[in-house]
Amino acid sequence: MSALRDELAPRILPVVLANITSPYPYHDAHLTKRGEPPHDPIAAHPAFGNSFDWHSSVHSHWTAVQLLDHFSARFDAPPEIVPLEAAVAHNLRASSVEAEIAYLQARPSYERPYGWAWAMMLAAAAHGARSEAIRQCSGQLRVMADWIGGAVVNWLGVSREPVRHGVHSNTAFSLGLMLDAARVLERTILEQTIAGRARAWFAGDRNWPQHWERSGHDFLSPGLAQADLMRRILAPNTFAAWWSEFLPQLRAEARILSVVEVPDVADGHIAHLHGLNLSRAAMLARIAPALQQPALLEHARRLYAAGVEHAVSGDYLSTHWLPTFAWEAAVSIDGSFPR
Repeated sequence: MSALRDELAPRILPVVLANITSPYPYHDAHLTKRGEPPHDPIAAHPAFGNSFDWHSSVHSHWTAVQLLDHFSARFDAPPEIVPLEAAVAHNLRASSVEAEIAYLQARPSYERPYGWAWAMMLAAAAHGARSEAIRQCSGQLRVMADWIGGAVVNWLGVSREPVRHGVHSNTAFSLGLMLDAARVLERTILEQTIAGRARAWFAGDRNWPQHWERSGHDFLSPGLAQADLMRRILAPNTFAAWWSEFLPQLRAEARILSVVEVPDVADGHIAHLHGLNLSRAAMLARIAPALQQPALLEHARRLYAAGVEHAVSGDYLSTHWLPTFAWEAAVSIDGSFPR
């Protein structure tokens, strides 16, 4: 059986290429102060002024690096791989990333925590990229990640409660990505800070109200995001014990495991539910081997099948961001239980 990523990679490659080379439409959450000139988001974001919004651009570049790595040693690379590498290298040139760092420093809560998390993941991916052109971009990306890492430590130091809903401000999902990146980039203080805050916030949680999931425009499962974070920081036996109390008597038909129907694919908020299917698939595929529960992987496969087509075709409100979540799900499922 071929790996899901082998089937998916050539399909999402042209979508990702189009995303990171398309400046409009663009949505920017920019705060304009009195006396400032009119804001031009494309000029303000020379690296990430594409893919509809800043965070989608950042994780689209992360996905592009994953695809470049995937095809680097293959003879069947699609022709789009050449312009994809060129577009990533152009967008992530040092002067452009420097401008993005300056923008973040001037607006220290911009894109916190979701955009921050993906920016750290992008820096980690570029650091180990197989493409020499992409590795040459890693220096300034690492500077950006270092600034974000310091900001995260400060933010977690003053935050008293996590955000537990299923959209961009969800705390557990972003902390999981940041933790992965901190380990690759060897940022020990950041890693320890995230792990400590995660334990303080989530280790004592019991009887997660799974029947409340989902809300109407989630693209993340708050419960599974929390579990996926705890998987990263707890020893396997400890995590299994935590899971059994967090989601006791989890049934196969539970809403938290079930495919979500999407009633209006042209509504940008409702279309988030395609991402919910895919992000649940990725999380369950990572949780399954930690618990030695192959049944969870079968749920992941069904969720992936329900969402993947919307990552490669359909409305731009889906295709500008879903390739990342489809790729994460495919890679997680492929790596869950060796066949």
